[in-house]
Amino acid sequence: MNKRVVYWICQVGGWGLYTLFLIGMIALFGGENSITRSTLILQSIIYVSLILFSHLFRLHIQRKNWLDLSIGKLIPRAILGTFITATLAQIFIHIIIYLLVPLSGISGFSWGGFVGYVFNIFLVLILWAAIYFIIKFIEKNRNSELEKLELKSALQEAELMILKNQVNPHFLFNALNNIRSLILVEPEKARKMVTHISDLLRYSIQFNASEKVGLKAEIEIVKDYLQLESIQFQERLRYTFTIDPETENVQIPPMAIQLLVENAIKHGLSTQKGGGEIHIKTNIEQNHLLIEVTNSGQLKPIQKREGVGLKNLVERMKILFGHFAEFRLENSSKETVTATLKIPLK
Repeated sequence: MNKRVVYWICQVGGWGLYTLFLIGMIALFGGENSITRSTLILQSIIYVSLILFSHLFRLHIQRKNWLDLSIGKLIPRAILGTFITATLAQIFIHIIIYLLVPLSGISGFSWGGFVGYVFNIFLVLILWAAIYFIIKFIEKNRNSELEKLELKSALQEAELMILKNQVNPHFLFNALNNIRSLILVEPEKARKMVTHISDLLRYSIQFNASEKVGLKAEIEIVKDYLQLESIQFQERLRYTFTIDPETENVQIPPMAIQLLVENAIKHGLSTQKGGGEIHIKTNIEQNHLLIEVTNSGQLKPIQKREGVGLKNLVERMKILFGHFAEFRLENSSKETVTATLKIPLK
């Protein structure tokens, strides 16, 4: 059943039972003649007022995010809020029964009686608030456990996707073919390229055991990757790095920058006859690590913005950093596209 429906059933039913209890107590101690038309109207007004003001109190709790507070901060707010709600409810009730709908048989207004009625409503609302917070905290803990299970499942799925997408088979095929063509012509360069591809494969295999790696290690593997791609693209591929030394020890998702660079080459440089430039930049800004990979080219309106690799990266970012991490892919100028990762620092 919908939570909103359940809430209103509890509101109407719960305060209805309380009103019947009050009527029963009046009959028990005041006798049968105490149940008059004015008494029933008064109890109906109290019933509607309690539903209204407890609901307004609930809206205030939600608007101020009290459910996210610690117990030490919540208790004084709940007590003060309940007292204010009880006072406002009694003011509302007194205005109706003494000014708007005067009832016969009701004793005249007195400050002592008003304070007593506020205190009674205050006690009842304290019980209402306690039940409400207990239900919400149980629900919050249950949702937290479900989220943990979902995150664990998502992490396992993401790890499987990482294994499948660590190194693009098509890239390896091209790299090996290019190295083979270099063996007779430039054997020394071919040996260096074999070293680069060996480092890339070793890194790709090793990082599976870790959720995060140091940025410096990631940059080194990106350089290996670019060296291998330069065999095919030659002078069409130009790249530069601007790495802030303060960022080198920051932990990031493995293969994150490599995926951004791979995407820049695949969807940017490879589509242009003259190739282009790639610039990798890192810096710290407002307690966040910013990683920017800018390449020549433009995003097309019909172009698919995120491939499998980038979707994989975004999912890993969500698992590791939650909503504090950001990923953007946009045209940064009329001639360039920039992919940006924003990762929170502890």
